[in-house]
Amino acid sequence: MRKKLISITFVLALCCAMFFTSNVVKAETSQERLCGNNRYETNSKIVEKGWSESKYAVIASGQGFADALCASPLAKQYKAPILLTNKNTLNKESKEQLSRLKVKKVFIIGATGVIDNSVKREIEKMGIETKRIYGKDRFETSIEVAKNLKNLKGVVVTNAYGFADALSIAPVAAQREMAILFTKKNELPKVNKDFLSNKTFTENYVVGSTGVVSDKVASKLNNSVRLGGKNRYSTNSKILNYFSDKFNYGKVYVASGKDYPDALCGSALASLTKSPLILVGDSVDESVMSSVKANHNKYKDVIALGGTFVVSDIAYNSISEGIRYLNDSEALKLIYNANKLAYPVVETNGTMPSMHIGDKYYEKFEDKFNSKEKLFSYLNKYYTKSAINRFMSILEVKKINGQYCKKVGQLGDYNPDILNAKIINKSISKNKVDLVMKIRDSSEECSMRYKARLIYEDGKWRVDFWDGLMDI
Repeated sequence: MRKKLISITFVLALCCAMFFTSNVVKAETSQERLCGNNRYETNSKIVEKGWSESKYAVIASGQGFADALCASPLAKQYKAPILLTNKNTLNKESKEQLSRLKVKKVFIIGATGVIDNSVKREIEKMGIETKRIYGKDRFETSIEVAKNLKNLKGVVVTNAYGFADALSIAPVAAQREMAILFTKKNELPKVNKDFLSNKTFTENYVVGSTGVVSDKVASKLNNSVRLGGKNRYSTNSKILNYFSDKFNYGKVYVASGKDYPDALCGSALASLTKSPLILVGDSVDESVMSSVKANHNKYKDVIALGGTFVVSDIAYNSISEGIRYLNDSEALKLIYNANKLAYPVVETNGTMPSMHIGDKYYEKFEDKFNSKEKLFSYLNKYYTKSAINRFMSILEVKKINGQYCKKVGQLGDYNPDILNAKIINKSISKNKVDLVMKIRDSSEECSMRYKARLIYEDGKWRVDFWDGLMDI
């Protein structure tokens, strides 16, 4: 059977036009997504975007980040792309790129345990010279890469056992001719100490909080600056803020902070144009969003690295529009909170004086919304101004004995389980998000579809309306 939604926002919906006309995002910034069906195809798309020809290429593992993360400064030195490969076989996408780019020399990052000699032989059979840069472990490999940088101006020290912080700094390190060196949390490896012992640099950075790189390690670097936050995204934000005046915002790259391949390859691309690399999760961290807003007026091209599975439309649109879009759980919580806030506006709570006039019952409004001004302010916590105005124009109220009263029973009794709803359709357009949700009534064995509209107003997301559609 068809079930009518009895809700404060059902009243609002009476005045709203139908929607869901398009899933296309319109933005002032131009958008582009470089992606394929897997990391190797995405890698190929990234390389095609940045290089039409290159004498050099850097080959790194597409299966493990340990050695690969220090490769960006070397790639920038030779104006070369980073190509990913399997351990034992040169994947076809990288092979095709080597041919297309007419590469003459390849730098292989890592020992044979990371990239086997079979890959090296495949490359050499193509008539391409190879040079393997490696050490016995990831620490030595990062030092060997540093030794191959001709105009080394500084170093970046980051934890060897995570990839996100190294990815955040990689384009900057490449642009500023700094080596990326790996460390343990509480001990700077001897190979690093030996390398740094007779060198003086103008720039030294420790990337990550004390939880990943201790002060003990940081003290081993002269005049170092720590760039670290409470998590990988706030560390990314610290880097975006610290180097904000050094970036060119004509191109802005967005990559997942949950895995390394797309961001690693993209770091070489970003370094070509002194572009920032922004890391995102399913949505955009608040600290990253703050960094984005600070320079968003300069953004021109926003380029996502990877498909929607790795860089969601929610995250991508947030960066492109300069508005932090809500993920599904956040959107449902907003609707739930709005509904919970609004219910006592028109329903009795049993604590206020009531009176019977004709066949209707009225109850005095609670003091916190017993005038139009108070009611507007109260509802504006979660509802748009237009929604509140529509509601106030329709809500049945009466002044009785000089008191502001509401008719009881305007909502009835209906209790959908909003927080456990499933969003089955989402349409985003600038400051507006339209949703279709499947919700089960918490008191009955019945599921319904609902539509909702959220609008970004006065710096926050608010509910414009939500309403039931039909049974499922």
